[in-house]
Amino acid sequence: MDLTIQQNCPSCGAEIELHEADRLIQCPYCEVRNFMVDRGPLRFVLPDRAPAHIDRREMFYAPYLRFKGNLYYCKGKYLKYRVVDTTERGVNSNVLPPSLGLRPQAMPISLVTDVVSGCFFRQTVKASTLLAKASQLTDIDSENIHASFYNRAYIGETLSCIYLPLYIEDGVLYDAVINTPLAHGGSAENLEEKSDRYQQAWKPHFLATLCPHCGDTLTGEHDSLVLSCQNCHSSWEEKEGGFHSINWQRVVSPHDHMVYLPFWKLRVRSTGVEMNQFADFLRMTNQPLVVQAVHEQMELVFWIPAFKLKPKTFIQLAKNMTVSQAKLPVGEQTMIKGMHPVTLERGEAVQALKSVLAAAALNKQRLLPRLPGMTFHTLASDLAYLPFFDRGHDFVQEQSGLSLAKSILRFGRSL
Repeated sequence: MDLTIQQNCPSCGAEIELHEADRLIQCPYCEVRNFMVDRGPLRFVLPDRAPAHIDRREMFYAPYLRFKGNLYYCKGKYLKYRVVDTTERGVNSNVLPPSLGLRPQAMPISLVTDVVSGCFFRQTVKASTLLAKASQLTDIDSENIHASFYNRAYIGETLSCIYLPLYIEDGVLYDAVINTPLAHGGSAENLEEKSDRYQQAWKPHFLATLCPHCGDTLTGEHDSLVLSCQNCHSSWEEKEGGFHSINWQRVVSPHDHMVYLPFWKLRVRSTGVEMNQFADFLRMTNQPLVVQAVHEQMELVFWIPAFKLKPKTFIQLAKNMTVSQAKLPVGEQTMIKGMHPVTLERGEAVQALKSVLAAAALNKQRLLPRLPGMTFHTLASDLAYLPFFDRGHDFVQEQSGLSLAKSILRFGRSL
């Protein structure tokens, strides 16, 4: 479930409302567009309803780690997947609630900035611990499968920190959201020893949306991770606090009014279990195709959706597009309207490689045990936009005939 966030415009200071996945922020007042840089987990704070006489400078904030994403795992002869959305305490404490429940979804939250005074508890629970707990949830689905795990992958993941406001009054620690006591005998001095004040490293950083190549305005949608320049036909992604150009192409269609969906085109090779050509992939997955000489000449390429989808649809589309890649022509660098935003990072696509290979395997019992000994090496990665017909309820890919329900594509924007 998506979060609603209150944030001040970095240009004019006006209060604006955005969502958890938003990166390209346009202020409705000054209309300036800024791109928010991802410098680690975003930090949010729940709204407090503490009594007016409580000094906000003496409040405390307890961290909760939130993980949201698609989890894929291979066990025995099965490939399974599920959506995980969980929140856990970021500090070791039996006093604080074990989870924030539905609070982050039920009320607007705010980005932590220097205007939030008070003390923030130091995080003592590592993010890896939360991911381990998230992966343990899959055991519920597979408790009757007595076999080894061969691979786990988190795809489309979002890791953030949400702070619960607290205050002490007459020696009692209170939850400042609902003003209920949590523990007696609280000491502000003891809590301050385990806390820090706001750190400038937490401050969100924004980039001006100007093309580094020609200076024109970069375009995109609110959740776009890749911005485009319609003037010089270049594409840019944020990396290490700046915009970096990426290789991209669009498979041109002779038809009008096409919808173009983005895919990460990953050229790879594998070691441990050697695969270098597309023919190796066909043999490894036991596809019902006759391996021809042209397949022996084709490089090993995986086609991974560059947009978020439900886990089942995502892995099926990636598998089917990878198997059908011989039908896809080479594209060109010309931009037009109707290009769907990129909402899945390149690194997330790389993490999906073993899961896609497992999904493509017709004999999973033979291939899955080989996954732990296999390592993929990315040789090149391009962004490719493929043309889809609008067929009312579905989008149908022109060359391969693969279809995708519009409702699933819309739902993916909230994952």
